Amino acid sequence: MKRILVVDDDPDILEVFQMALETERYRVYPLLSPRFIFKTIKEFSPDLIILDIMLNGMDGRAVFRELKLNPETENIPIIMASARYDENYIISQRLNPDDYLEKPFNITDLLQKVNKLTAN
Repeated sequence: MKRILVVDDDPDILEVFQMALETERYRVYPLLSPRFIFKTIKEFSPDLIILDIMLNGMDGRAVFRELKLNPETENIPIIMASARYDENYIISQRLNPDDYLEKPFNITDLLQKVNKLTAN
């Protein structure tokens, strides 16, 4: 069973992610704050991370950069999600996530992106 770490500061959105992904037999770890993301990654060993850009008190872009600069996490695929920024903004920032999800998102789009990035 593939493991997905979802980082979002909105508990309702976390619940939607969790329900949609668990229906497709993914194991989901919802995380409200990236404060302990490296500890969580070490314990949960995710196959994919879905990371919100606008996090309460933290910037998802900075978290993304930290993950990509760390040799222990640099190879974990990341889907960045945002209700505020579109894909063109992400490209302009040269963040280069493995994929991007604009909120509100379509469940089918979410599952297609996740399936693509977690395929063996």
